[in-house]
Amino acid sequence: MRKLLICGLAASMFVVPLALPGMPDSAVETDPWGCVIRVNPASPEVHLVFSADSMFEGGAYALDVLDSAGVKGSFFFTGNFLRDSANAAVIRRVVDGGHYVGPHSDRHILLADWDRARTTLVDADSMMADLYANYGELARFGVMLEDARYVLPPFEWCNATHSAAMRSAGFIPVNLTPGIETYRDYTTPDMAEYRSSDSMLRQLWEYEEEHGLNGSLIIVHLGTQEARTDKLYSHLPEILDSLAARGYAIERVDKE
Repeated sequence: MRKLLICGLAASMFVVPLALPGMPDSAVETDPWGCVIRVNPASPEVHLVFSADSMFEGGAYALDVLDSAGVKGSFFFTGNFLRDSANAAVIRRVVDGGHYVGPHSDRHILLADWDRARTTLVDADSMMADLYANYGELARFGVMLEDARYVLPPFEWCNATHSAAMRSAGFIPVNLTPGIETYRDYTTPDMAEYRSSDSMLRQLWEYEEEHGLNGSLIIVHLGTQEARTDKLYSHLPEILDSLAARGYAIERVDKE
């Protein structure tokens, strides 16, 4: 799992105007490694991100909640997840439900070291080969490359070399908005960095009060280790209600 360096990145992010497909005059907020970490930052909207590789036990429940609320999420699946026939029904439901579906690496490979320099572990050519293999698996479910250009790097971790390669091929690497700590929902009670769902939600609303959530990408893992019985995804109804009460709309990450 990711190290906890993510939380210290908020001070180093910056805003640049980028021409994105379907958003020619848009400004997005990017991190120092070239990943988009806020989309439409001037708008009161948030983007709920769900990724899957080997675990997704909360998927059907989350889809029920999203459907009931009439909102769309942004789902990023690895090739490993897409190849597992046990996941076919829930994948089909995500696709047919009109949610954004994009790639998260074919084999879920760690692209860069966890050190602060993010030393390259997988070169750009190998990364792109893995990414195109992921698109091949997505195509089996009717998700075509041209409709799924937003990419969530595996482990939500890459460096500038990787993001530049993705951009040069016409893809848009995205990542979680730094400072929002819902990503810790993978932790288990035996870990020093463990956080309960209540503590993560308190942190989310405190962050919102100080920084706002306009355009933010907020991850909720829909699959965690059995040792974690306190599932953040079980709080999705509360999260959606609280966002609505604060005036935020939930949008797909590729909303024009």
